[in-house]
Amino acid sequence: MDMIEIKKGGKYRVLSASGDDNPIITEGEFVGYTVLGEEGAIVFRVKGKEKTFLRMIPVGGVFSIEFDNEDLLKVKEKPDEHDKTNYIN
Repeated sequence: MDMIEIKKGGKYRVLSASGDDNPIITEGEFVGYTVLGEEGAIVFRVKGKEKTFLRMIPVGGVFSIEFDNEDLLKVKEKPDEHDKTNYIN
């Protein structure tokens, strides 16, 4: 299977874990990746009622990422198995 990644600047809808039984729904623009504590996180720019803010979502808490435009996906090239080199001393 090809590796895919979401594009910066694209609009996405993310369902993620919350502190209760209902997921958090985040609708916004994908800004990039970061580290939150020791875990990776995805960052979205979200428009609130009065201001725009950034939301970091730990990768382990993501249930789904939804979008309606296939142009927002980018296929990553598979790494060539021959390029992997291990050096042991």
